[in-house]
Amino acid sequence: MVSAALRISDNHGHANPVRGLGPREVARRFRRTGGWFMVLVSLLTWDLGLTPGSMSSVERLYEITARSAQEASGEGVRAVAVVGLHPAECVRLIEAGWGFEDVRDFMYRSIDLAARYVAEGRAVGIGEVGRPHWQVDGRIIELCNDIIRYAVERAKDVGGVVHLHLERNGRATVESISRLANEANVDWGFRRRIILHHASPDMVKPAVEHGLTASIPIGRRGEFEEAIRNGAVFVVESDYIDDPRRPGAVIPQWRIAARVMDLLRRGVVDEGAVEKIMVNNIVELYGVECC
Repeated sequence: MVSAALRISDNHGHANPVRGLGPREVARRFRRTGGWFMVLVSLLTWDLGLTPGSMSSVERLYEITARSAQEASGEGVRAVAVVGLHPAECVRLIEAGWGFEDVRDFMYRSIDLAARYVAEGRAVGIGEVGRPHWQVDGRIIELCNDIIRYAVERAKDVGGVVHLHLERNGRATVESISRLANEANVDWGFRRRIILHHASPDMVKPAVEHGLTASIPIGRRGEFEEAIRNGAVFVVESDYIDDPRRPGAVIPQWRIAARVMDLLRRGVVDEGAVEKIMVNNIVELYGVECC
C-alpha cells in the first residue's frame, strides 16, 4: 500500500481513447495509487487513425488531447494537456516526399495552433516537439532545431511550458537546447519551463546549470537512483503510451507509486525529496495547486 501522505505526479504520459484504456481508466488507476497530477501529451497522428500532414488531423489530435485531460480530471486527478507534433511527424513527411520548406511551414502552423490552445486555456504547453532520438540526415536535425526554436518562442509568447523530445546525449544535448533558448531570447525565468522529456540522468546536472528542467523516466531501472545524486531538482514521468500492442514498453502511471515505495524502502530517497519532486517542482512548473 502507498503511504497515505505520499502524493504521486506524472510529468509526461499519454492516453489513447481510440486503441487503449483511454483517459478515464488511466486516471482511475492512477488516482487509486496516490496520483494527484498528470500531464497528458499528444500522441502521433497515426496512433489515433489520423492523417500525417493534415492540419484538420492536427486540430483533431489536439482536441482529443485536451478533452482527454478534461475527462481524466473528472476522475479526481488534476490533469493538464500539452499539445504538439512529435518529430517523427516531421520525418514521416520528408520520407513521403515533402520539401523541407513545406515541412517547416506545416510544423510552424501546428505550433501556432498549439500556442492558441495554450492562450485559450485548453492546454498548458507545447509538445512533444524536438529532434529524433534515432539516426537521421543532418538536414533533418537542422530543420528540427528550427522547429524547437520556434516552439520555445511561441511558448514564451503565451506563457506555456515546452516538452522536448531529444536524443539522450548528456551535457551535449542540454547545451544545444540552451543555445537554442538563447537564440529564442528566452530569459532565465522562463527557461525552467523548457522540459527535457525522457532525459537521461547525466542530463540532470547540466539542465540545472542552464536553467532547464529534466524529466526522468521513472520506469528505467537505475536511472532515478543516478539522477537523485544531484538532488531533487527534476521531475519524473511514466511516458506511458496506452497501446495494447506494446505492453510493458514503459511504466504505466499507476505503477509509479510502487516504484517510489521501493526507492523509499531501499533508502535511495526520503519522503521529503519525493514531496519536492512529485509536488513542489510540479507546482512551480505548472502553477497548479496540489491536491
